[in-house]
Amino acid sequence: MNQLAFEEGSDSMRQTRFFVDQEHAEIIFDSPDKKVNVLNRQCFEELAEYFAILKSKSSEIKTLLIHSAKPGMFLAGADIQEIFKMKTEQEAYDLVSRVQDLFSELESLPQVKMVAVDGPCMGGGLELSLCCDFILASDSSQTQLGLPEVKLGVIPGAGGTQRLPRRVGLQQALTMITTGGGVYSKKALKIGLIDDIVPVEKLLEVARLKLRDGSYRKYSFKLPIFEKLQAWPPLRNYVFKVAKREILKKTRGHYPAVIRAVEVIEETFGAKDPKPGYLVEAKAFSSLAITPTSKNLIHIFFASEELKKEIGVSPMQAPDFKPTKIKALGVLGAGIMGGGIAAVAAAKKIKVQLKDLSHDSMKTALKTANSLFDKDLKKKKVDPAETRMRFFRIKPSLQWNGFRYVDFVIEAVVENLEIKKTVLQDLETRISEKTIIASNTSSLRISEMAEGLKRPENVVGMHFFNPVPLMPLVEVIQAEKTDPRVVAQTVAFAKQLGKTPIVVKDRPGFLVNRILMPFLIEAGHLRQDGFAISQIDQAALDFGMPMGPFRLLDEIGLDTAAKVADVIASAFAHMKVTPLIHEMVNKGYLGKKNGKGFYLYDQRGRDSGVRPELQSTAKDPGEATTRRLQDRLILPMLSEAIMTLDEGTVNSIRDLDLGLIYGIGFPAFRGGILKWASDVGESEILDRLQGLHNSTKGRFNVVEGLKSRVQAGQTFYR
Repeated sequence: MNQLAFEEGSDSMRQTRFFVDQEHAEIIFDSPDKKVNVLNRQCFEELAEYFAILKSKSSEIKTLLIHSAKPGMFLAGADIQEIFKMKTEQEAYDLVSRVQDLFSELESLPQVKMVAVDGPCMGGGLELSLCCDFILASDSSQTQLGLPEVKLGVIPGAGGTQRLPRRVGLQQALTMITTGGGVYSKKALKIGLIDDIVPVEKLLEVARLKLRDGSYRKYSFKLPIFEKLQAWPPLRNYVFKVAKREILKKTRGHYPAVIRAVEVIEETFGAKDPKPGYLVEAKAFSSLAITPTSKNLIHIFFASEELKKEIGVSPMQAPDFKPTKIKALGVLGAGIMGGGIAAVAAAKKIKVQLKDLSHDSMKTALKTANSLFDKDLKKKKVDPAETRMRFFRIKPSLQWNGFRYVDFVIEAVVENLEIKKTVLQDLETRISEKTIIASNTSSLRISEMAEGLKRPENVVGMHFFNPVPLMPLVEVIQAEKTDPRVVAQTVAFAKQLGKTPIVVKDRPGFLVNRILMPFLIEAGHLRQDGFAISQIDQAALDFGMPMGPFRLLDEIGLDTAAKVADVIASAFAHMKVTPLIHEMVNKGYLGKKNGKGFYLYDQRGRDSGVRPELQSTAKDPGEATTRRLQDRLILPMLSEAIMTLDEGTVNSIRDLDLGLIYGIGFPAFRGGILKWASDVGESEILDRLQGLHNSTKGRFNVVEGLKSRVQAGQTFYR
C-alpha cells in the first residue's frame, strides 16, 4: 500500500490504529503489550471515533479494510474480564446494547467494507466481521472463525444470533452457536461464512488490491436445499424442537446458555426488521452474564490461561530455562495409548519412531492413527497432502531403529511395574544421554521404575488420559530424582502436543486417578446397599458428571480398573474396595472393550441398557435419595482432593480443580470440586460428610484438612 496518512493521535496505548490514503481507509487492531487482540471498552470508543469520521467523509472515503497488526491473531473476541465483572442485568444490558448499536453503525457505513482475517476470529471478532460486506481469510492452519460464547455461559451479544443465521443458514448457525466450536478457512468458505481464502503471505496485498480496483465479489454460495426448506414454518419448528431436545439430553439443563441461544434464534429467525431481534439477544445475554454458571466457566478460562504461562517448576529450580521444540519422538508400545500418542505427535509435525513386539499391535496402532487423520481431513482441518504427511511421520518397527536420535521417548507398554523396569533398562542403553524418558502410567510410581537406571534424573511420568486425541489433560509426574529441568521440558512438550499439563508428585494414583477411585469404590458400596446400577449412574449424571461410575468402569475396562484400584487402595488404608469389580473380571466381563460389562454392548460399542442379570428396581426413588447418592459419590472425592492438596501432591487449588475438570470431566459449570465446596459452604460440606461418616459406621473419611479450615473460618476460594 502507498504511504498512509495517520488520521488520529499516536497514543501508544491505543488498541487500534486508523489510516486514510486518498479514497481508502484501514482500521488495524493491535492491543499493546499483548499477544492477542481483544475488544474492550477503550477499543469500542476508538471504533466509534473512526465510524464517525467514515460517516462524515462518505464522499471522500470509498473503501474500508479491517485487519490486525499481529501475525496469526485477528481478534480473540471481547475482553472476558468485562463479562466477569458484570454484577447486574442492567449493567450487562447497557454494555451489550451499546456494542450492538456500534456494530450496526459499522454495518450501515456507506463504504465498501472488507475484513482480512489471519488467525483466531472469535466471538466479537466474528460478530464485527459479519457487519462487513466481504470477509477474506488466510490459508493458515491458525485461522479459525467461531462464536464460543456458550463456553463462557453466555450467548453472542453483539448481533451474532441474528447475523450468522442470515449468512450461513439456520442449521449451520445453530451448530456453531450451540457448540461454541470454530471452523477453519476451508469449512468457512464451504458454508458461505467467508468470501475467499488467500495465502497468508498475500492476504493484505490481495485485500487492498481487490478494494482498489473493485474486483471484490461475494462468494457464490448457495444455501443447501434443506436450509431453504427451513423457511417453511412446520419444518423450521421441527428443527428447533429437535435442537432443543438434543441439547437438553446432552446438557441436562446444567448449561442454560446453550438452550437459551436456540430460543433466541427461534424467536427472531426470519424477521424482516432486525432491531427487535437485537433487543431479545441483549436481554438474554444480560440475564446469563450474571449467573453462577457463567462466572464459574469464566473462572476456569482464566485459570487455564494462567496455567499456560507457567513452566511447571519454580523459576529458581530451572533458572533461565528455555524449552526445546521436540522434533523426534520415540514411542514404546503400539497399544491404544501408544498409537494415540503417536497420532497426536504426528499431527503436530513431530517424527515418531513407534516400536512394539507385535505386528498385530502395530497394524492396530497405524489403523487408529489413520482414522484420526481422516477425521481431520473430513472436517477440513487439513488437506490431503498434510494427511499423507502425518501418516508417513510415524515410522513403525519391531526393532530399535532410530531411537539413538530421538529427543524424547514415551514408554506406553503394559501396566506392570517389573515389565516397565525391564523395558526402561533396555531403552536407556539405546538412546543418547540427553534423551528424556517418560513413562505413561496411570498409577505405578515413577521412582520405582527409575531404580537401577544410570540416569534416573532423566526419567519422568507423563500420564495421558484415554482417548489420547480427545482428552486434554496430561499429568507430569516428578519423581524423587527427576531433574526440575526435565519436568519443565516435559511440561513444554505436553503443550507442544496441544495438551494441558499439570505437575504432580510421585504418589500412588498421582492426582486424578487417586481422587477418582473413591467415586468408583463408593459405587460398589451403593450397589451392596441395594441401589440399582441405573439409579446410581443417573444420580451422577444429574450432578453433572459426564457418565456414571458403572458406565465409566465399562469405558476404562474392568480389568484395568481392578489393577489400578488394587495399587491405590493398597497405599491408602481408608479406601475399602468392594469385591464387585474383581468378581466381574473373574467372570470374563472386561467392559466395553469385549462387549461385556455392567451394560450390554453391540458390535459397534453402543449400549442397550444394564445387563439383565444386574438389573434391579430403583431403591427409594425421589429427590432426597438422589441427593444422598450424589453426596456418597462426590464427597469421598472431595475428601481425597483435600488430602492430596494438603500432602503437596499437587501444587495449588487451581491445578487440582483443573485436573479433575480436564481429567475426569468434573462438571465445569461448578467451577471445580473445591470451588463447588466453597460455593456450597465448607461448613455445610463438613456437616454432610460427618452425617455420612456416622450413618456408615465410620467408613467415610472426615478429613482433618476440612475440619481445621472450618474451625479457622478459611475457605478454598474467597
